[in-house]
Amino acid sequence: MISIIVPVYNTEKYLEKCIDSILNQTYVDFEIIIINDCSLGNADEIIKKYSDKRIKYIKNKTNKGIGYNRNLGIKKSKGDYICFIDSDDYIREDFLELMYNKCISDKLDLCICDYNYVYDNGKIKEVILESFSNTNLDKTPKLLIDIPLGPCNKMYNKKMIIDNNLEFSENLKYEDVSFVASTLFYSKNIGKVDKALNYFSVHENSETTVRDDRVFDIFKQLDIVKNIFKYEKNLYLNELIVSVLLNYTIQQRYQVVDNISDKFIDDAFDYLDKNKINYKKSLYIKNRPFYKSFIEKNKNLSKLYCRIYRKLKR
Repeated sequence: MISIIVPVYNTEKYLEKCIDSILNQTYVDFEIIIINDCSLGNADEIIKKYSDKRIKYIKNKTNKGIGYNRNLGIKKSKGDYICFIDSDDYIREDFLELMYNKCISDKLDLCICDYNYVYDNGKIKEVILESFSNTNLDKTPKLLIDIPLGPCNKMYNKKMIIDNNLEFSENLKYEDVSFVASTLFYSKNIGKVDKALNYFSVHENSETTVRDDRVFDIFKQLDIVKNIFKYEKNLYLNELIVSVLLNYTIQQRYQVVDNISDKFIDDAFDYLDKNKINYKKSLYIKNRPFYKSFIEKNKNLSKLYCRIYRKLKR
């Protein structure tokens, strides 16, 4: 009934815990599609030691990237519902049971849940999202900014994905943004389980923290989202764009190439201006602490902050 797609790339330290958390679920009617994307370590040995017949193992001959692997998982899946779990993350033992029962009982196209961040020092931070009754974007457009655009604290009706030809970008980074926004757009019924069921690992040097020149792909991802929504379809589309770009500008403090930081910040503010988005009066800015909003809504201050941060870290 459920297909769980697990792309694997250089996460051997966490992989066993991830797989064990899936196999130990209270709901047992599922398949795991594990895709080894040419991991450099011993992922192959770890995966092959499992004899559970619910595991489907695919080993790529060349590195394809996470967008390709998730799309491959969708194509190979046989379940009525799909979940994505990153190979360095894990799930609570009742994740599948609670999410699937909610999907079935309420006839959901998309179900989300709360989640936890797990840091390298062992600290766990619970993230509780705003609760809501079953709805969709037409009824509750604010969901577009209330629901995080990561794919892994969710369960998707596969029919909704297939019927609307939804897929992850394979040649662009930040593939989650356009995919999850698309599923929100096309889901006729969206629900939530009010429990923190996912555990997301946070690493100092992970893809989500380190920035490089692929950061410019976010503009293309936002263009995809704008095209999906025809721009005027959702009142909160501008708010989404503001929250993504201003968050990414301040994250240029992690940029590994110095001259890219200033260029990205310039391009981000140009993008907002060209699309006539009044970011200074956005909900994102209003809800930020004063000192953060003061920096983030100012292009030159954002540049200065990122430069100082990088200098102090070196």
